[in-house]
This record gives sequence, C-alpha cells and structure tokens, in this order.
Amino acid sequence: MSDLLKIIPDDHDIARFFRDIAESARLVVFSGLPGVGKSLYIKEFTRIALESGRDIDLIQWDVARKAFETEFIMRHFPMQGSTVHNGLKLAAGKWLMQYVFEWNRKAASTASLLLIEAPLVGHRFAELVHQNQDEELEQFLASEACRIIVPIPTKRLRKHIEDERARQVSEDAKDWSGAKPSVMLQLWKDTCEIANFFGMDISLEGQPPYSDGIYEYVYSVILKNRHFEALIIDELFNVPVEDESFLHSNDSISPHSEEADQCAAYILENLDNQSIDKIVSNWYKT
Repeated sequence: MSDLLKIIPDDHDIARFFRDIAESARLVVFSGLPGVGKSLYIKEFTRIALESGRDIDLIQWDVARKAFETEFIMRHFPMQGSTVHNGLKLAAGKWLMQYVFEWNRKAASTASLLLIEAPLVGHRFAELVHQNQDEELEQFLASEACRIIVPIPTKRLRKHIEDERARQVSEDAKDWSGAKPSVMLQLWKDTCEIANFFGMDISLEGQPPYSDGIYEYVYSVILKNRHFEALIIDELFNVPVEDESFLHSNDSISPHSEEADQCAAYILENLDNQSIDKIVSNWYKT
C-alpha cells in the first residue's frame, strides 16, 4: 500500500493501541457512523501494521459497494437518489462473508491481517456482527483474533468533523460516495432511536444533539457478541483531506462483476422486497 502519510505520532496513545492490536489480531474491523474518523484511523492502522511486519488485505464499504452497481444489480436494486438499495446491501454482505470465510481458511498460517471498514449502520456489512450459522466462521469472529474498533469522537471533535464535511461536500455532490452532511445528521437521529429501543429515553423532536456516551452505549450493545474496542477521541489531527481519494485506498478489495451479480441473484431468489427491507431495518438486533 502506498502514500501512507504519518499523521499520528508513534509515541501517541492511539499509535501504541493500534500497534498492540496489529501485533496480535488477525481480523480488525473499524466501524461506526460516518464522520467519526474511520477512514483516517484505518490509514494510520495500516501504516502501523505494515511497520509491524503484517501483510494487509483491506476491504472498505464505500469502495466495495461500488462494484455492485452492475447493469444486472441496478436493474433489480436501483439507487434511490444517493441511497443504496437494501437488496444491494444484502448482496454486498453476502459477498463479504464468503470472502471472510475463505480468507480465514487460506490465511490461517500466514502473517496476513484482514482489515475491514464496516459502518454497520443501515446494514452496511452488518453480517460481521450477527451470529453466523457456520460454527467455524462464528468461532473466528467471536474470538480475540477479531477486534472491532469504533472511533468515538467527543462532542467538541464531532462538531469540527461535521463542519469540515459540510465544507468539503455539497448535498448535490456526484463524485462523493461517503455520507453527505444531511445523511450524517439523519444517521445520528437513527442512532438515538436505536438507543431508545435499547432502553434509553432520548427526545427525537428536531435533531438530537450528538453524545459520545450514547454512541458508545449503542455500539456496545450491538457488538455484544464481538470484541468491542471503544476508541475515545478528543484530539484534532492535521489531516490534508481535499478530496475523497485520500480516504480510500486503491488497494481495497472488491468483487468482480460476476461475483457481485451472483450474490445479488441469490438475494433475489431467496428474499422478496418486504423480507429484504425487514432484515435491513433490524440490522442492530444482534
């Protein structure tokens, strides 16, 4: 992997935390809402892991899901504005789990580390945190060899991130695959609704204010069957992001169009639209 600019100093607590995980884990997942720094920390984790002698296989949601915009899939699961169709999400998730299953078997005796960016929210690679029917795969995902890191910015830092996203990305941007500013706000409101389902009492009138405590609580419940690592962030790093190309690696793994179509065909053959929507809407019920 190229162009790995050092942003977090080697003696920083985050760098040491990443180094400990990079030296012991086989599968590392960075998860969480848009606007929490996942892409930045993936780049830094990648740099540190490579320096520790690990070989990295990388999968990023925003990159991999574009491979599912084939003619066949768009005909059955078309984009709805800038919103990804629920059927496409399930097709992408099926491909991912097939990949993880094969990778775990092939890379068991190697120094390879599988690094995945999986937002989870809205069923974006949420299959990783649902208990799998395959015992071998579930045992691997539930083991300490698999770590799920959720960067959780404080209120102050989240406000800065929101402002920067609004500066970088207009609501009608065509060449940005990540979340637009309005989507970030809506996903936070959705998170508060999930928190209420888990027993909290948050007013959903208007736009609920961001809370790092609520955020950590929600993901700790969702990730109850996995090794959850909350990474509390209250420091602003100097990140030279001018366009989305900085956030995504050219080495990120994606399926071939034939693989994508096969996964979509499986979803079409086994689920109707109502079932697809129900599965996606219940993504946080693990």
